[in-house]
Amino acid sequence: MSDETERPAERDLAARSRERVDDWLGDLRERDDGFERVEKRWEMSPAAYDRDRDRIAEGANGGAGVWITNDDGAVLLVRNEGDEGWADPGGKREAGESFAEAARREVREETNVRCQVTGIREAHVLELVDETDPDRPALASLIVIFDGTYEGGEPRPREGEIADVAWFESRPDAALYPEVVERPFPASE
Repeated sequence: MSDETERPAERDLAARSRERVDDWLGDLRERDDGFERVEKRWEMSPAAYDRDRDRIAEGANGGAGVWITNDDGAVLLVRNEGDEGWADPGGKREAGESFAEAARREVREETNVRCQVTGIREAHVLELVDETDPDRPALASLIVIFDGTYEGGEPRPREGEIADVAWFESRPDAALYPEVVERPFPASE
């Protein structure tokens, strides 16, 4: 597809993605108005941009994770293969899946843990841009981080994706993104 035919389609998709994120945020606020909105800009390789563009076009926009605590107040974190820092378990939302369903599924797949979603902690509003082409329109995406409680399962990493899974009573030395160390660790309070 040439730039002349691809760009109008991408601009239309970008506008639709922003509208969809705004709709989701409105729906989330109706259910739980106490969450923090976090704005992020992700500069992506052209291939990564194309993958996310295709996911958005297919209705699979966004992702979700869970800030899970156990009865002792420890927080379950994962370290992805190839990453140094720790983060809450989570991943991409599939088409037709709610953010809460995606969060619970991703936690199960990544950690072998079952959790209950108890509220919304953060909504990360993403601006996805092609790092090599400023003329490509910015796409909008949403990642919802839920609060949750541990329900069961022996934590173990998903082979080929997750390097490690562990309960943390206090902040890890290395975090994948800043919000991980800014969130509460009830066991240490």
